[in-house]
Amino acid sequence: MQTNGLTRKQLGADSLLLLVTLIWGSTFVMVKDAVADYPVFPFLSLRFSLATLALLLIGGKRLRALDRKGWGAGVLIGLFLFAGYALQTVGLCYTSASKAGFITGLSVVLVPLISTLWLRRLPTPGAMLGVGLAAAGLAMLTLTDGLNIAFGDLLVLGCALSFALHIVSVSAFAPRMDTMGLTIVQVGTVAVVSGIITLLDEGLPLPSSLIPTGPVWFAATFTGILATALAFTIQTTMQRFTTPTHTALIFAAEPVVAALAGVVLAGEAMTSRAIAGGVMIVTGTIVGEIRWSEYTATKISRFLAPNYVSFSLLLILGLADPVSRWEGVLWALAAAVVALGVPLILLTRELRKGRISDWHMSRREERLQPVPVFLSVLAPLLPAILLYVLDGPRLLLVAFVNAFVLVMFNLAVTLAWKISQHVSAVAATTTLITAILGAAAAPTLLLIPLVAWARVRIGAHTVMQTVAGGVAGVAITLLTLSLCNVI
Repeated sequence: MQTNGLTRKQLGADSLLLLVTLIWGSTFVMVKDAVADYPVFPFLSLRFSLATLALLLIGGKRLRALDRKGWGAGVLIGLFLFAGYALQTVGLCYTSASKAGFITGLSVVLVPLISTLWLRRLPTPGAMLGVGLAAAGLAMLTLTDGLNIAFGDLLVLGCALSFALHIVSVSAFAPRMDTMGLTIVQVGTVAVVSGIITLLDEGLPLPSSLIPTGPVWFAATFTGILATALAFTIQTTMQRFTTPTHTALIFAAEPVVAALAGVVLAGEAMTSRAIAGGVMIVTGTIVGEIRWSEYTATKISRFLAPNYVSFSLLLILGLADPVSRWEGVLWALAAAVVALGVPLILLTRELRKGRISDWHMSRREERLQPVPVFLSVLAPLLPAILLYVLDGPRLLLVAFVNAFVLVMFNLAVTLAWKISQHVSAVAATTTLITAILGAAAAPTLLLIPLVAWARVRIGAHTVMQTVAGGVAGVAITLLTLSLCNVI
């Protein structure tokens, strides 16, 4: 019962943190629209004044728990927070909400580097890999003409650095001080500094143009009460009931929400290069935060199994059908039943009878038994024949032809050696998706080394077997696509 209780608490905490992420992601478009007709610093002053008032009503008594050092720490943290929001808000005047969301997400992967210099904590290899992926994604997202970066993107990059400094400073001071008190002081600092800059810039008396309109009041109230006061309170409270990894992975969704909001609500255009860059940044965030343990490898190996990945591929190819999207999806679902559903039922019988030890048939001799051989050949061949005879979507036909060739190659190799069919299937799938959809799908190729690492980590294959599987999947797919005049 206790375990179930903890599970419910963690599920509730994760759900509330996801709500915070949705709120944060949705504010990019709202703030961009607000500051298009209203000055940046008066808006920040209004937003954070409302947030400070709300926080004082929630936990103003907690300020008594702070001593002089606590107030000093809160002000320092608040200055980093002010720099982050100021640069982000000004940057939104010169760049899109979608790009700003992705670039702001870099703050998470910058934390390990800053921690190394400030807190003298050596970053893990995973964190460094995450930084590298995010940096590559930033380059794809922002570098358009040579090595030039747009002014707005540069401002938001400074915002990401400021938010990273904010995260590290909170990690340095919060464990020794009252968290709610620190939150109130840092949010209040942003309000005061923004107000001072407004007074210095506009003078007294303030011009009538600074009287907020209805949309500005709405944006300031939404971002101040919900996205600042409520969100910070939820984050501070709920992180006690979930893991740092869960929190980081949930917050990694913020730039995705921001990008979707920019496209749907503001009509922003996202090029394939920008999409790929954004995916790389989010991937770098996730890679830098998860624990690279055997448990993680087991989960990756299970949920990135060939049947799951292949089903996703079929749906994508169905949606990409140039003739009829819905007809393509129906064909994809029908082919999935034949190629994945029926073999799954029959393999379940083999597993129950003890003829195979696991779903992946990790033992080489199991793959050469009559039933597994028959199913592995029939699964891609039968849908390919039906697609050809009934004139189904060409992309699906090419996919099943490619799968059949790959299966026959793997079976031939299995006669003398063990190759990672798991990795070869993922490599073939991601290569096919990238070749058809273009640069926007290129980050899916990162699944190849990820799955290869997982299979080696759990002892299912050696390094050479996974490398051979990856090379085979990519090479055979490119050859098939070339022969079928797809590329």
